[in-house]
Amino acid sequence: MPTTFREAYERLLPLVEKPGRYLGNERGAIRKDPGTVRLRFALCFPEVYEIAQSHLGLQILYDALNRRREVAAERAYAPWPDLEALLRARGLPLVSLESHLPLADFHVLGFSLQYELTYTNLLTMLELGRVPLRAAARGPGHPLVIAGGPCAFNPEPLAPFLDGVLLGDGEEAVGDICDRVLAWDGRDRGALLRALADIPGFYVPAFFAPRYHAEGTIAEVVPLEPARPRVHKRVLVDLDRFAPPTDPIVPNVGVVHDRASVEVMRGCVKGCRFCQAGYIYRPLRERNPERLVEQITELMRRTGYEEVSLLSLSTGDYSGVNPLLRELMDRLVPERVAVSLPSTRVEALSPRILEQIRRVRKTGFTLAPEAGTQRLRDVIQKEYREEELLRAARLFADLGWRSLKLYFMIGLPSETEEDVRGIAELSARVAAAAGGQLRVTASVSTFSPKPHTPFQWAGQLSLEETRVRQALLRHELGRRKIEFRWHDARLSLLEGIFARGDRRLADVIETAQRRGARFDGWSEHCRLEVWSAAMAAHGLDPQFYLRRRPLEEKLPWDHLDAGVSRKFLLQDLARALTGVLTPDCSIERCTYCGACDFEAVRNVDYHPEGAKGSDHRGHEISRWADLAVPAEDDPSTPAWETKAWREARARLARRREAARPRPPLPEAVPLPEPLASKDGAAPAASSAGPRAPAEGNAEEWLGAVPSSLAPAPAPAAPPPAQRIRLCYRKRGPARFIGTREIGSVFLRAARRARLPLAFSQGHHPMPRLSFSPAIPLGFSSDDEYVDLDLTAATPPETVAARLAAELPEGLEPVGAAEVSRAAPSIDAGIAAFVYEVDLAALDRPPAPDAVAAALARFAGASSFPLRKHTRSGERTVDARRFVRALEMTAPQRLSLELAVGPEGTVKPGALLGELLAIPPEEVPTLRVHKVATRFRAGAA
Repeated sequence: MPTTFREAYERLLPLVEKPGRYLGNERGAIRKDPGTVRLRFALCFPEVYEIAQSHLGLQILYDALNRRREVAAERAYAPWPDLEALLRARGLPLVSLESHLPLADFHVLGFSLQYELTYTNLLTMLELGRVPLRAAARGPGHPLVIAGGPCAFNPEPLAPFLDGVLLGDGEEAVGDICDRVLAWDGRDRGALLRALADIPGFYVPAFFAPRYHAEGTIAEVVPLEPARPRVHKRVLVDLDRFAPPTDPIVPNVGVVHDRASVEVMRGCVKGCRFCQAGYIYRPLRERNPERLVEQITELMRRTGYEEVSLLSLSTGDYSGVNPLLRELMDRLVPERVAVSLPSTRVEALSPRILEQIRRVRKTGFTLAPEAGTQRLRDVIQKEYREEELLRAARLFADLGWRSLKLYFMIGLPSETEEDVRGIAELSARVAAAAGGQLRVTASVSTFSPKPHTPFQWAGQLSLEETRVRQALLRHELGRRKIEFRWHDARLSLLEGIFARGDRRLADVIETAQRRGARFDGWSEHCRLEVWSAAMAAHGLDPQFYLRRRPLEEKLPWDHLDAGVSRKFLLQDLARALTGVLTPDCSIERCTYCGACDFEAVRNVDYHPEGAKGSDHRGHEISRWADLAVPAEDDPSTPAWETKAWREARARLARRREAARPRPPLPEAVPLPEPLASKDGAAPAASSAGPRAPAEGNAEEWLGAVPSSLAPAPAPAAPPPAQRIRLCYRKRGPARFIGTREIGSVFLRAARRARLPLAFSQGHHPMPRLSFSPAIPLGFSSDDEYVDLDLTAATPPETVAARLAAELPEGLEPVGAAEVSRAAPSIDAGIAAFVYEVDLAALDRPPAPDAVAAALARFAGASSFPLRKHTRSGERTVDARRFVRALEMTAPQRLSLELAVGPEGTVKPGALLGELLAIPPEEVPTLRVHKVATRFRAGAA
């Protein structure tokens, strides 16, 4: 049975900034007995918990692996510097969250490579996990170290540290990897690697060797096993084979994306030439929208989240977005659940659906023009016309939004000073179009050329060039009163080096990690001087990796096939030079990029019609979609289709019309007055026909007048009918759930329990939950309280039982009673708190005689000055006035009762630390348990 370090970690947690990161007790976490499974698989994310746990891909693999009885999948994330220092000081290993096993005790460590600046964190995790850094140093008894994710499409800077890399989709491939490891006899590690290399999409770096020219460029990458000269990415042909996880992990602490997430579509064929994801995730594959409605409804019931995000690279281009949103909003708005579309083209959605989203939660919108001039937008294949942006800004302002963020890039190929100034000018025009009602922010990052894109040969700005452009924008945006946010130029520099790097950078990464480089993607932790010294130590020049690459140069990733051919990338680069757009192959002709084989692998969407080579499944959902968004005019044109489809129909109709022979019109016949424009020309033909403004979703949406978009009345919030006061325990891992998070934990538990929670009135209704005063992080308690206002009478014991089934480990209801809604708040009725304190938990507990003497001195003192931190600052109070009782109940155990009055109270840790002369750094390790809350007579 492997050794667990759960108790050792529990002693460390009071000493770190956010102990909730390391608990592993979230709802949805799966704990199998590691001694009874055949394969232990650690899903490792080289970032801090709040970022890592937000990643949907990890949730998908966690679910897929744990469905196998013989496999236990657990999670491990990069420790924040405070925990890393403690682990090194105390000689403890990095462990998994679920069973607290060292990483060295797992059979497979699977790292997710989402960002180049997490590479030093990966090495730190291996080092702390007691796994040799270099793959060549690992023997049969060490874990298999593999990786996947977008950075895996050029893993060469990490190649010496990795046994294998998966290119492409992991849902099916991860099962194949498990099968090979389970079939291995555990003796010859090379035999295992050869078996893994037979898996489609699996790359073993040790089976390839780069050779270099004298000037440092790559001469060739030699396959050491000629039968495997090139690795082709893995493609999951049908997303519907893998339903979204039904019981994802619901964190107990706040994370970056604190909501439910469902992938509605994978891949994007819009072809933005700077976007690596748009190329490596091809072909486009959509989920069945009718099934998604049921899956998302069930997901929200099981998680209790207040928001669901529909994920893809461009959710507005998902062909079923309008009926999906309509059905979801009909179901979720009454439950006060919001729907978010983090990546959306503004022209895709209908006004009534947008209005319904606004009714639940009116957040700011983010749009991505990417470039400040139309010329440069054409170069990068950004199908975004300025007039669309201005119309969208007016619409958002009319609908009541108050903030709009615009994303831009500097350093794009062929950029001029005019293009940079254009960012400020376009931002100002957007603000003016909104009549000053929108707070516009320009967020500007530096372009970094990525492998497997048409711009993979382009150069990147140097640090100095980036800062010059940022200074120009700061001036130009400032004088136009546009808020400016920019990406740290140091981070962009490092990203550019490693995005297109080769294996020689592995020594640089290891040297920088040894010298303290950690969390390089965080500005406050980035130490560029460490990286500069490491590059110099190994004789490498950063500019060598940022330079423009000749088209004939051998690239470090040329032996890895991302599905898009080199010929297509060169053709698209040529189109970029002339500003020619490449068609969207999901709705127009195939561009033969190489991603589809037209047999098993092809675009999949749910529109009734489409382009050559695609799998169109509109017949499966068209009846459902027509009912969700009914057509009121031309039934041959689905009312639920997106603008992209409608524009494609219009182009096709114009081409057909132009090709049709027609007799000439008599010269004397004028155009009818209603059809003539001001200059006498006929208006452009439109095949879409007139649409009803209530459900239109193309140009008429963006062009609609505010009066046609009047807000629909929000559902009236039922008034509170009952108040339940719940008493609960907070023990074990739950004692590290912070004050801010406890409200979300209870709210989501109440949603899952289907309790009829009451909400406040107003535009941002909040659940009517009221908690007793928070206890310090790390304290346990047998006597905490929360008041819940309900809209329907429910027996108190039913409320307690339902919550008990939904709360995480350590939060346990112990009683409930109905109280008058006119009764004083919990805070107002509290007279005192009673605590038990275990001094034995200290690393250096004071001797019992010294404790007894300190208590005697305190009892005889007329006052006891104590520094107290308050919202208004620090002040000194007489702690003697707050102490009702203080006695030793056992050699290392105290009982303490503290009064609560108009001035509040004092903290037990601060009081005992001062009284017993406990070093400040050890005070957090005091084990304090609240035994009781004393209420004033008649208040409870």
